Amino acid sequence: MMDLATAEAPAIEFSEVCEPFVVPLARGLMPSGAVPGQEIPGQERSLDRGEYLYREGSLKAAVYRLETGILCVTSRRMGGPPNVVEMIFPGTLMGLGFLERHIDNAMAVVPCRLTEYPLQAATLLCDASPEDSERQAAVTEREFAARRRELVPASPERPVQRVAAFLSAMYHMNRNEGRNPADIAEFFKSGDVAAFLDLDVEDLAAALAELKERGFVDRAAHGGLVILQPGELERLSGSA
Repeated sequence: MMDLATAEAPAIEFSEVCEPFVVPLARGLMPSGAVPGQEIPGQERSLDRGEYLYREGSLKAAVYRLETGILCVTSRRMGGPPNVVEMIFPGTLMGLGFLERHIDNAMAVVPCRLTEYPLQAATLLCDASPEDSERQAAVTEREFAARRRELVPASPERPVQRVAAFLSAMYHMNRNEGRNPADIAEFFKSGDVAAFLDLDVEDLAAALAELKERGFVDRAAHGGLVILQPGELERLSGSA
C-alpha cells in the first residue's frame, strides 16, 4: 500500500487497435444506487449514413442507446487511415467512460435511430443493466489506456508530472461517478500504479512525496491518498 469520449462513408482500414492493457481497478469503479426497472426518459435522434454521432475531442453531452442501424467507432492513427475500434449494433449504450471528452469518433455506417439520454442518466442505465455495466467497465479501461498513452510520451518527462496527471484523471473519474473526487481509496497500490505509469516504485514514491510536500495531496486514514489541490495537480500535469 502506498503511504503517502447522405454523405459517402469514408474508406476505413480495419486493424487491431484495442491495446491489451487492463486496469485492474476499473471494474470495481462502477456506479451504484439505481432502482431496477426504473424508466428513464429519453428523446429520439436520427443519423444519416456518414453522419457522426460525436467526434474525438468533443465534450460528452449525452449518452445514447442505438436502436436501429450500425455505427463504426474509429480513432486517429498518425500517418495513416483511422483505426476501427469497434462496430456498434442495436442495443449498445454509447457515450460512457470517465473522461469529459470523447477519445474516438462514432459514425453511422447506415441510417441509424438512437435514444438520447442526459449524461447524468448513465449511472441509472448502467445499474439497471448488467450489459451496460460491463460496457461501462470496458470503455473505462479503454479510456484509461488512452490516458496512459498520453501520460507516457516518447520524450523524457518528470515522474511527478506523470503522477499528477494520473491523480487528476482519478479525481475526475470519482467526480463523474458520484464519489468523493478527492478520495483516492485503498486500492491505490504502488505496484499497480507504477506499472501503469511505466515508473519504478521508487520514482513513484519520490513523486508522491514531492506532491505531499507541495501540499497537493496528503495521506488518508484508510491508507490511500486525499487530493487537496486538484487545480494545482492539473496545472502541474499540463492538462489545465
